[in-house]
Amino acid sequence: MVSLAAKILAILLAWIAVSKSYVDFKARKESLQILIFWLTTWSGIVILALFPKIIDVLIAQFGGGQSGLGTFFGMALVFVVFVVYRMYVKLERIEQIITKTVQDIALHEDWKSRK
Repeated sequence: MVSLAAKILAILLAWIAVSKSYVDFKARKESLQILIFWLTTWSGIVILALFPKIIDVLIAQFGGGQSGLGTFFGMALVFVVFVVYRMYVKLERIEQIITKTVQDIALHEDWKSRK
C-alpha cells in the first residue's frame, strides 16, 4: 500500500512540477535548458519511484548490505526534490520582482533628474 502511494505521489508531483515548468517556458519565464533539466530530473525520480528496487540495488552495491528501504528513500527523494523545485520557483519569482523594482526605481530617478 505504501509503495502504491509513493508511486502515485511521485507521478503527481512530477506532473505538477513539469507542467509548471512547461507553462513558465511558454511564458518565457524559463529557458529551454531549465525545462529540460526539470523534465530529466522528474523523469528520473518517477523511474526510481516506479522501480524502488533500483535504490535497493544501489544501497546493496555501495552501502555494503541489503536494506529494503527503497520505497522509503524513494519517497524522501521525491519530497526533497519537490521542495528544491518549489524553492527554485519562489527564488525565480523574487528575482523577477526585484529586477522589476530596480528598473522602476531607475526610471523614476531618471525622470526626477530630468525635471
